[in-house]
Amino acid sequence: MPLAVAPGLLLLLLASGTRGALVVSVPTSPVRAQPGSDLLLGCHFSVGGAVDMDALVVQWKLGGRPVAEFGEVQSYFRTGASLSLEGLRVGNASLLLPRVGGTDAGLYTCSIIHSPSRESRQVELRVEAPPRVSVSGTVVRAGEHSTVTCSVNSFYPESVNVTWLRDKQVVGGPETPLAQPGPDGLYSATSLLQLVPSISHADANYSCRVQHITLGAPIQEPFRLSVLSQPRLTLLQPLVTLEGQVTLQCLVSGYHPPDITVQWLRDGDPLVTMESSPTKETDGSFAFRSSYILNHPESNAQANFACRVQHSALSTPLESTATWTVPTCTKTCLRVIGLILLVLLLLLATWIVYQCCNISISQIHVRECFPEGSVTMLLCEAEGRLRDTDSLTWRSLRLGKELGSGQPGELSALMPKPEQHHVVTWRHRLGLGRQRLTSVLTIQSPRDKESFSCTFRLGARDMQQTQITIPGVAAVPQAPVLGEISRLQVLAPGEPVTLSCQISRFYPKELSVTWHRRGRGEPAFRSLDNLHTHKIDTPDPIDRKSYSVTSQLRFTPMVPEDEGAEYRCYVEHETLKTAEEKSTGPLELRGCPLLDGDMAIF
Repeated sequence: MPLAVAPGLLLLLLASGTRGALVVSVPTSPVRAQPGSDLLLGCHFSVGGAVDMDALVVQWKLGGRPVAEFGEVQSYFRTGASLSLEGLRVGNASLLLPRVGGTDAGLYTCSIIHSPSRESRQVELRVEAPPRVSVSGTVVRAGEHSTVTCSVNSFYPESVNVTWLRDKQVVGGPETPLAQPGPDGLYSATSLLQLVPSISHADANYSCRVQHITLGAPIQEPFRLSVLSQPRLTLLQPLVTLEGQVTLQCLVSGYHPPDITVQWLRDGDPLVTMESSPTKETDGSFAFRSSYILNHPESNAQANFACRVQHSALSTPLESTATWTVPTCTKTCLRVIGLILLVLLLLLATWIVYQCCNISISQIHVRECFPEGSVTMLLCEAEGRLRDTDSLTWRSLRLGKELGSGQPGELSALMPKPEQHHVVTWRHRLGLGRQRLTSVLTIQSPRDKESFSCTFRLGARDMQQTQITIPGVAAVPQAPVLGEISRLQVLAPGEPVTLSCQISRFYPKELSVTWHRRGRGEPAFRSLDNLHTHKIDTPDPIDRKSYSVTSQLRFTPMVPEDEGAEYRCYVEHETLKTAEEKSTGPLELRGCPLLDGDMAIF
């Protein structure tokens, strides 16, 4: 058996002091050895001269247990252990341990006595072996229970940890499988991964990760599954042309991996076939189409055509056979074909006549344009063999009146004035005597839903009609904006005066406006409800997208009642958390004539 010498043995130290100085050296710890190997555990010494064998004593201990001794006699307490007498004469007290095992591991002490000196050194022995990892059973069948085996061999000591990973995610373990000792003293263990694979698992990255005390980092053995899925074979309906050419087809699907061989045979003889590239299905399987063309099939001859498939998932080739009788096209057959062609020509001619003479009217299309969709455009078209007197007429179903048809060829500005409509009509020639008549109705976008109709008029007769209802414009609520109250610059007693409060840009329409008065010295405003002395005029709001209104208060100021009096316009609206108000401030009356156009803004 070969002798394993522990690494790192130091050269024999040379004497560097007085004669008789004792120096002992051992290898750097730990010293590693595999089970079953022979190990020479080093220990060297120097006495500064020749070794006096009568004055030399050597002792080896494992922990506190003696292993070997040399002195007046040689004693060995471990089977097979030995010291070399020739080595001792030259300062080599190394201990030979044949077939080391787990019981040999531990901390050894080498003690040297060379009277009168005594020295000892310690060295640690580890008996261990790193594992070797391999994976088997990676060829599996889709949808069937399968087992993948991870084999961990030739390791020591016996404890080992195994984890299974798929795309870096744990799918099995960690576990400590049962280790079995071998004749060489090393251990082996196996770990099993149970799974029912699908075709998609073929794209996953698997690994068996092993951890052991001898490893600085785990061993990770990568592998991928070879997932087998048997192909399905389907014979497709043959394709036959009028010239008598026949194309036989077969479809192979649901198989994996993609490598496959498809062969056509005629009465057992191989044929040259046309093949397409495999296509990958959504489930990860593959599909393949193979064809064989019979350019000149023999009349009335029967032949057996077979599509044969070979694939790694099949133990024997897959084959499907069909008997094809090559037909002969007789006179009757030709008459039938001619009749079919004649019918097709008649149908084509009928379709052309129908397209030329038929008049169709489209559905009404809606478009909004200009800022905030304030204008709506309705488009209606008629197509067919039209005359110049034919027209498209618009009608408002809510108002119950026609809105006009526009003049053919007219294409003027489409933007209508408020509360008005506008119709534009033009023609486009299509060929084969056909025309397209297009009519556009532009209206101010209604606040509420409204219905319109477009009627195709053939001369003076209404032929076809289409209708549409458009929803009202959904406006965004807006808070009212109050302007300052306006009045005449100079107020004279006994002369009528008008106070105006401008309220604008609000939505919805509902609005509350009240006027209040507070006389000089009065603590609070009071609502004006005396219509004999004060007249309030608040008309309905106008506009369509947002509303505006001017509220006016008319009265004749008198002295002393109105001297220093203050008037306030008070507005409430659903968009306001609190009411808005504008005030005139205290009024000043003067006894001078009024001048036209003198106004004051407060």
